[in-house]
Amino acid sequence: MSPRSLATAAVLAAALTSLPAAAQSRPDEDSLFGGGQQEAPPSAQQSPQAPSESPPPSSRPSEDSLFGSPSAGEAALEATPQAPGAVNPSAPPAQPPAVEQAGREETRDEQALSGPSLQEAFGSEEHAEDPLKIGGQFYLRAVAQGNEGVSFGSTSFSAPTLVDGYFDARPTDRLRGMVVGRLSFDPTLGSQSTAGFGAAQADGTSTPGASRPNPRVLLDQAWLRFDIERTVFVTAGKQHVKWGTSRFWNPTDFLSPQRKDPLAVFDARTGASMLKLHVPWEATGWNFYGIAMLDNAGPASTLGRIGGAVRAEVVLGEAELGASAVLQRERKPRFGLDLSSALGPLDVYAEAALKSGSDTPLYRLPQGVSLLELLEQSQGIEIRTLEDLRKLPVESYFPDGLTPQISGGATYTFAYNESDTATVGVEYFYNSTGYSEAYAYPYLIAQGAYQPFYVGKHYGAFYAVLVGPGSWEKTSFILSNLGNLSDMSFTSRLDVLHRALSYLSIEAYVAANYGNKGGEFRFALDSGPFQVNGRPLLPAPTVQVGGGLRINL
Repeated sequence: MSPRSLATAAVLAAALTSLPAAAQSRPDEDSLFGGGQQEAPPSAQQSPQAPSESPPPSSRPSEDSLFGSPSAGEAALEATPQAPGAVNPSAPPAQPPAVEQAGREETRDEQALSGPSLQEAFGSEEHAEDPLKIGGQFYLRAVAQGNEGVSFGSTSFSAPTLVDGYFDARPTDRLRGMVVGRLSFDPTLGSQSTAGFGAAQADGTSTPGASRPNPRVLLDQAWLRFDIERTVFVTAGKQHVKWGTSRFWNPTDFLSPQRKDPLAVFDARTGASMLKLHVPWEATGWNFYGIAMLDNAGPASTLGRIGGAVRAEVVLGEAELGASAVLQRERKPRFGLDLSSALGPLDVYAEAALKSGSDTPLYRLPQGVSLLELLEQSQGIEIRTLEDLRKLPVESYFPDGLTPQISGGATYTFAYNESDTATVGVEYFYNSTGYSEAYAYPYLIAQGAYQPFYVGKHYGAFYAVLVGPGSWEKTSFILSNLGNLSDMSFTSRLDVLHRALSYLSIEAYVAANYGNKGGEFRFALDSGPFQVNGRPLLPAPTVQVGGGLRINL
């Protein structure tokens, strides 16, 4: 190479080394499309710059700087007071006046479109990375019910389907919102169906004889929960709140407009709208509640119709005691006590609901008239539908004095081999507003006041539970025997529950009805005036067989 060529190469090399790092001013693809750079391991990280070394200013401000979302480190730097004349090394370079004015105009445009930025009330809390969960459940059932004198081909059949979908938002550990929608549908029914007796209901809200649309869309839950100074916990909206300690009968479950089906393995009742305040006393394990009810006894369209409830739950040794009260216009005040405790090898429980009188009328036979005489007197009355039952001569009245409802029972769990246990239990329920005979049941049906499992005066139950016996670790067996001791009618039901494929619950059951015909668990309208063209208006049930598939989505 000639001396002249060598000189030219030297000049080019010097010029290249003296250029500023212009190539570094262009962001890489990760910066353009949102990808973050991976942090180098500690051994590969460069040592901190010396105080005399200052990083070169960026030629382009970050998007966080432009749109007002600084990182945590930048926010800390901005909050730190600066000495007069000091320069913040992380700040973007100064812009010309025209650029600053354009930035202000852009900020005003953004505010016009999205509104001014609001500081979150729980700004000091850490935000969840995935604050919203979406899911639900899909529940398919099939029920066949045999009735006395009905052929196999005419056996009633239903296939209720229930679908729940929910949105569960938890932006912080102190704030949560939940919305649950429900769709119920039975392909064996028409667009307007009538709830029957003994068959499983798709939504758990219909009483026998009531009409309902099919399919039906319901709002199960819609509530917002937060706390005030981590002392008072507030839940506002449509929600589930269940009171009481008994397994089958819960007379102190005041807050739900519907009664729970005690034989159902899944509680299909929808929630009730209320404002609930919960104050726990952690040192003692006690809890206190104050509740405003908005639809417990119909929509509270005026302030005077809003109901109020209070409850205290205290722990005394091995016993847990609850006391509650409910006050609501046009309804009798209700007071409740419930208790659960260990008593030697037994777990005992009890609850009692007290009120004066009754909110709905009771029915009785005319003075000096027996049930047989009433039926004989009714031979001339034509009854073709349940509405015609109102024609029968039964007197209505309101009782005086206290009308308590009391339930209680005990359970005993024992090991029958090295790794398996079984639980057996008994329960009793006294209902002072119930009936000792079945004559009033048709009138309750006609008035829409028939409430299964709460129409008799005396009830009893015996049950046994096996969970995963032997090698059947994913299978459970539940045997329930319930009886209306007032009209001497009974039902026995065996449920088998199996978990398959981790998320699929398979359910099957068989139930038998026996005892006095016309009683609650063997209810029938098949004699005297209760016949249409020689056929019973409602034949007595005998056997019920059902199954279900349930999966959580």
